Amino acid sequence: MIQVRDYRQTAAENEAVFRNVLMDLKNNCAQRPMGIYVPEDLKVDLPIDEFFKIYSAGQRMGIFTICDFQMHQPNSARLSFKDVAFMSGGGAELEYLVKEDKSVEYQGHGIIVRS
Repeated sequence: MIQVRDYRQTAAENEAVFRNVLMDLKNNCAQRPMGIYVPEDLKVDLPIDEFFKIYSAGQRMGIFTICDFQMHQPNSARLSFKDVAFMSGGGAELEYLVKEDKSVEYQGHGIIVRS
């Protein structure tokens, strides 16, 4: 299963990319693997610490969870999420191309988890 990591420093250092990835996830969840678990009201504009508290910290059984955000090289980002309860749910790791203006383009997925 995808584990939750403290991604706040990476998100803060790459805030424009982080926000653009979140917007893509929110706006295109129907076209993303396991996007059915993304809440329609995902609050992408919250301060990073508050966002982490709401979407990543604490007991997460059966709750949509952002697990990690990573930058790989200057032009690649990866976000993972899950929503897993006993015998149900799933998650995915999504990969993005990061452009010079910090906009992002969905490239595909890594891990997909189905319970």
